[in-house]
Amino acid sequence: MRRGIYLALVALHLTAVGARADEQQIAPGTGLQSAVVVNTGTDGICNTTAASGDIQAAPVGSGTPFRTEVRCGANKVVDTVAAGDDVQLIAVGATCQNANKPVIDTGPNGVADTTAAGDDTQVIAVGTAPSNTPCVIVGADGTAQTSTAVGDDHVVLAVGTAQANTDVVLCGPNGIADTTANNVTGTGDDVQVIPVGSACSTNQVVVDSGADGIANTRAEGPDLVLKVLKPSKVIIPAGSATASKTIKVAVQNVEFGASAPAARTYKLVATSGSCPGGAITQVDADAITPGLQATGSIPKGGTLKGDFVVTLHLEDVTTSSSKIPFRCTVNVEADAVDTLPDEDDAVNPENNHQTVDIEAFDKNDL
Repeated sequence: MRRGIYLALVALHLTAVGARADEQQIAPGTGLQSAVVVNTGTDGICNTTAASGDIQAAPVGSGTPFRTEVRCGANKVVDTVAAGDDVQLIAVGATCQNANKPVIDTGPNGVADTTAAGDDTQVIAVGTAPSNTPCVIVGADGTAQTSTAVGDDHVVLAVGTAQANTDVVLCGPNGIADTTANNVTGTGDDVQVIPVGSACSTNQVVVDSGADGIANTRAEGPDLVLKVLKPSKVIIPAGSATASKTIKVAVQNVEFGASAPAARTYKLVATSGSCPGGAITQVDADAITPGLQATGSIPKGGTLKGDFVVTLHLEDVTTSSSKIPFRCTVNVEADAVDTLPDEDDAVNPENNHQTVDIEAFDKNDL
């Protein structure tokens, strides 16, 4: 059996000092999707059935599930065994990373069944569920559909409304507010909390959803999407010392906003990762232009093709069976040049690169 390199689609959101870096929290056209429509009231038990379009956060007749019930005590050792349908989060006798670490939750029925032992801390009294926890929450559009509450449940959000003044766009790592409120359709009541161009702190609110709770703003900034065009195989033939494969990629510039530049220069970066040193060569950010290009310019809304070469040497690949591949990983990412050295406008490296699995066979060994 022969297998090769499989590269997946990866979305890359990139920025740094001098580039736009705000971060989207709510998709345009929706409200906060975690907003509570009905809570469980004083007794902590949900009695209300969610209307179509809303989500049942707690089963009717139960509390909100999986609430922290017992925490680790000062000795940082778990002393308590979960009872009933409560869930043991950390094994009895195991060490906690710190005191107050949750060790047992209330399980699916949301009611505490476990009595804390040793110096573990009881957070929820046995036989009870915490008051005023989510019973019904909004659905995909972020707007409430459930009109009335049953028992002592309490309506938090009126039908047809979304939670007001929720975070839509946060300040990113460049410390500058870059997004203009209501930039999707040009209308809406989103609030510009921090003026464009003003200094801000990471995660500080730049734009909120206004009184109607519906986002009308999209965060602006470098936004590249890297796609590998097709899977490839790497096989070292009998009698050959190496095998190479050109891996083709396409990088899209999907940046949003009137202030976005007409084109974005980027650098394609590929590294050997856990593969033998020197596995990556001939990285070309612009495969259309003759020769190897260190960078490429992608028009706003456009796509540019690039590629790189993976080379494996027979001394680096040991194949003992046609069913047992040699495995290693390489890394590939697309970086907007003006964001370097920062990796990612969302401060999330997973969105900024792809780990590529390589499975190879050396036929000289078979």
